[in-house]
This record gives sequence, structure tokens and C-alpha cells, in this order.
Amino acid sequence: MDYEFSNKKEMLNSLIEYTKNSDDEVIRIKETIKEQLLKCPELLYALHNVSYEDELFDDDGNLFEDGEWSNYFEDNIRPYVFFPETQTEVKNYLCYKIDFNEMPRYNNIEKYVEIVFVILVNGKDVVDKNTGIPRHDLISSILRNKFSWTNIFGNQCKIVENKEGTTDSQYVMRTMVLRMTTTNSILKNGKVINHKVNL
Repeated sequence: MDYEFSNKKEMLNSLIEYTKNSDDEVIRIKETIKEQLLKCPELLYALHNVSYEDELFDDDGNLFEDGEWSNYFEDNIRPYVFFPETQTEVKNYLCYKIDFNEMPRYNNIEKYVEIVFVILVNGKDVVDKNTGIPRHDLISSILRNKFSWTNIFGNQCKIVENKEGTTDSQYVMRTMVLRMTTTNSILKNGKVINHKVNL
């Protein structure tokens, strides 16, 4: 067989390239979201993980820019929609996923991509005490401010849905959906595939 790699290191490097390939938007967009969220101290504050507060602020309340903000990833911030059924400590979650299920009519070169944020706030920690704002609404506003009507993913995205709900007796939730139009798998091994637009 003919492989593009000859050892494990080369294989892993080829897999890491998926985060940069413009046609692999699921991995690329999730990586962009991760980078943006972990550089957003107001979001990390709103998630309210008391175990990590000393990574956000010093003893005088100043922003601690050298803190281990990456601790929030896969703990409170998850690039998939999953949260544990039972918890020993009160936690809030921001999950996200990327969906594609529709193309513009008469156009097979583009597709609609939806970026879905699911905010899950524990019922024992619903209102942020310092602002008086419900935590799921506060997180939603931070996300709107950071992503809506921006070209942060390469194309402009806008909010098409923002709904409140509950999961069970433990979580209050808000689901925010951003939509953008992007190319529809027009690259194969770095080369453009010949797509035609039907008019």
C-alpha cells in the first residue's frame, strides 16, 4: 500500500493538519472556538468554576493573564454535547458542536454550517451574584458579542436561534445557533474538485 507517512510522528502530523484544512470545517471551527473561548476571561468568569478562580484573578482582583486558563477546556468548556448525570460539585458547562444539513438551492459548491452552543447552568448556581444576571443569559450574551456578525470562522455568521430550556431538575439551559455559508467540500488532498453550479 502507498501511505502518505512512514511512521507514527508523520501520521500524527498529517492528522493535526486537519485543524488547518479549510475544507475540514468541523475540526477547524471547533479549534477556532476553543482558542477564542480560552482567551475570554469574562466567559471563564461567568462559567464560575471556583477551583480555577485563582487562575483568572490575583489576590488583589487583577486579571492574571499568565494563569492556566486551559484548565477550563474539557472541564467546563466541551467541544461536544455531554455532561455528567451526577455531580459531586456544582458545575456549569458550555458545550458546542458543528452541524451541516442543508445547501443553498441550485448550488452544490456552498453549504450552510450551524455552530451550536449549549449552555448548561446548574440549578444551584443560576444567577451571577456580582451582576444579578442569570448565568446562562450572561454566557449567551458573551458568545453573541464574540461571534455574531463576525468573520472569525472565515465567513460571516449570525444568530438564527437563541432558546432557553431545562434538561431536568438540575440544569437551566440556553441553546444558541449561529449560521454561516461556506464551501462544500471542494478540496480533496489539497486540490480543488470540479464542482458545477446549477443555474
